Amino acid sequence: MSFKQPPPQVPAILTTPKRGLKGIFDTLSIRNFRLYWLGLVTLTFAGQLQLPAQSWLAYELTHSPLKLTLVAAMQAVPMIIFSVYSGVFIDRIQKRNILLIAQSFTTVIAIIIAVLIGTGHIQYWHLLVSSFLGGISASFNMTARYAIVAELVPVQKLYNAMALNNAGSNAVATAGPAISGILIGVIRVQGAYYVGIVFYIIGIIIVSLLPATSKLGQVSKGSVLKNYTEGIKYLRLQKAIVIILIMEMAITFFGASYQGLMPVFANLLNQQSTGYGFMLAAVGIGSMLGSLIVASLGNFKRKGLILLTTGIILGIFLGLFANMADLGNIMKLGQNDFYLALVLLMGIGFFITSYTTTSNTIVQMNTSDEFRGRMTSFYSMVIGFYPLTTFMIGAIAEALGAPMALTIDATCLTLFMIIMASASRRIRLLG
Repeated sequence: MSFKQPPPQVPAILTTPKRGLKGIFDTLSIRNFRLYWLGLVTLTFAGQLQLPAQSWLAYELTHSPLKLTLVAAMQAVPMIIFSVYSGVFIDRIQKRNILLIAQSFTTVIAIIIAVLIGTGHIQYWHLLVSSFLGGISASFNMTARYAIVAELVPVQKLYNAMALNNAGSNAVATAGPAISGILIGVIRVQGAYYVGIVFYIIGIIIVSLLPATSKLGQVSKGSVLKNYTEGIKYLRLQKAIVIILIMEMAITFFGASYQGLMPVFANLLNQQSTGYGFMLAAVGIGSMLGSLIVASLGNFKRKGLILLTTGIILGIFLGLFANMADLGNIMKLGQNDFYLALVLLMGIGFFITSYTTTSNTIVQMNTSDEFRGRMTSFYSMVIGFYPLTTFMIGAIAEALGAPMALTIDATCLTLFMIIMASASRRIRLLG
């Protein structure tokens, strides 16, 4: 089998993607993608209700930034290990079925934790175990979510579909954390979990209506190890994908780790659960705006330039957010520094989503159908390091404080992107 060039992709419908305002919701006119998108939004909303509640509960139980981020870090090991092999199974099994199994497993975990909270038996180690098990589910779920989109829309509309994917997720990321914060204040953490469980069930039902889409006949037969080895050989010849993975690693380690310290920054700003929810919602608003703008661009060229630009600006915004207290003093904001934090978080959400949408699209557009699951699994594996990076930044925050820890990450990200921009013409010309 030769891997020198990706087999030509022949979409079912050869249409030119729309641009501007008319093109924002272009791919929602496709029935299967619309059905998938509805299920994705519902399931993401469920997760956005649960995850802030989990973080808030972990901080309530421990009052330690290190132990708080350790809960998220427990997802890292299974996500890294299983993401490597999940692509092999996703290339051999219907992606819709993978989604259903993974989401059902996640729902069962949430039910167990909710019952433990309600009966008064919840302990910190329960959160660690549930996070580890959730990482196993996420390793398959994330890869299948990314890979299935390319089977639902023509390749020319893939960028729009990816952007709408993120727009839907970020829309509920705007409302979900704020609602979760309110629920924690009104019906406590247990209530937030139970409401999330209801939406998990609704989302599973919607996804189950999706027809089979995977082109399983294109996948070579043989052992899992053989299929995985073929994927490694294919990856080595796809220079664009290798570059994207290296850059995505930098975003994962230095750009996304701030999320693990959000409860700490909320505490530094003297905010309770509601304020914490609005901080997360601000990221969601920025992310949604970024997704909609990207969705309106159509299949434009020079995507590599977008990656570098958004990566550099993201690092700058993270540095400003880390030092918002000093920035607030310079601007003489007094007690209004919370509003400055919300503006900066919106900017962070905008640029990180613009970046990830573009990088994911480049991977999908440079991958043949036969290897889509495996290439996507490598992408998911890199993102799977995120929980581990939150633990690392939590350890630094424990020793030096959260502002200094995030300042270090922001500086590393900005310098890395500047070096990549100046060192490689290949990156700037990535399409």
